[in-house]
Amino acid sequence: TSVPPISFSPLPVFEHAGIITTLLGALIGLCHQALTAPLILTVEALEQTLLHDADHARNPQQQADLLAQRGQLHPFAGHFSDRMLDALADALARLREPIAPVVAAATPPPGPGMRCVCLVAEHEVDRDLLLTEMVRREALRSANALNLLGQRLGVVAGAPAFEADTLPLAPQALCAMVRKLAEQDALSAEVQMALYRSFERQVLERLGNVLDRANALLAQHGILPGLVYTPYL
Repeated sequence: TSVPPISFSPLPVFEHAGIITTLLGALIGLCHQALTAPLILTVEALEQTLLHDADHARNPQQQADLLAQRGQLHPFAGHFSDRMLDALADALARLREPIAPVVAAATPPPGPGMRCVCLVAEHEVDRDLLLTEMVRREALRSANALNLLGQRLGVVAGAPAFEADTLPLAPQALCAMVRKLAEQDALSAEVQMALYRSFERQVLERLGNVLDRANALLAQHGILPGLVYTPYL
């Protein structure tokens, strides 16, 4: 027996600037409240890990390398949470702007004398694989909340529902923000990898609760209060 397709009524669109500003302001405030401590813990735990590894280094050279990495991380750690929250607030504030397409950079073919470039490329591959796995794990854990929030933020933006790869609070967006900050401060490949792992433990594993709170906040403000996500089987 075939099941008839389910039809959906058009989603309401909120056009009043004051309402939108209030909603986005409340959402940004929630993010500050929920994510400040995990973001601070991300870099604090990473610094402690590097210090512990240095204390248990096998030789003086390894110890010196680890202490140098910790020294490189210290100025980055001081402003990490503020910069992340600013980036997130900016993404939410620009929610109604058109989404720019992502254009992949072309990779030049290897040539003579490219050994160092290949080594850098290997680090980039390792980093990309790590970030991809982090996103995949959290997207699976929070699939329901991400779908609901994508629908609700679509209403706020007066646009179709946001997919996971364009949703400001999705793991894809958060990991991209962390990566951008790490690259801006020219953190070494080893420190970046350790930073991403710490970010997953301290922030991404708590993200489901943040998404649930964001959905509850928008529902309380009348954004699709009865919305339920049922996976298609």
